[in-house]
Amino acid sequence: MRDGNLTGADLARWFDRPDPTVRGWISGKQNLGGAPLDVAFVEAQLVRLESFLKKKQGLPVPRMTPAKRIEYINELRER
Repeated sequence: MRDGNLTGADLARWFDRPDPTVRGWISGKQNLGGAPLDVAFVEAQLVRLESFLKKKQGLPVPRMTPAKRIEYINELRER
């Protein structure tokens, strides 16, 4: 999160999961769970996110307004 300048809300959008679920992951109070395909989807999205970060492709997220940030994360996810 720090290296990518990502918020919990950014990650909720990225993983297409509710904010409370992602906050639970971040705090370590909740483990990744669900149906096998759901878990595989989240794991694949994590690999993509880490790849973007390592290659400096769109991450870290630049400073911008909240509305622009939402657009930015959605566009990055669509790549």
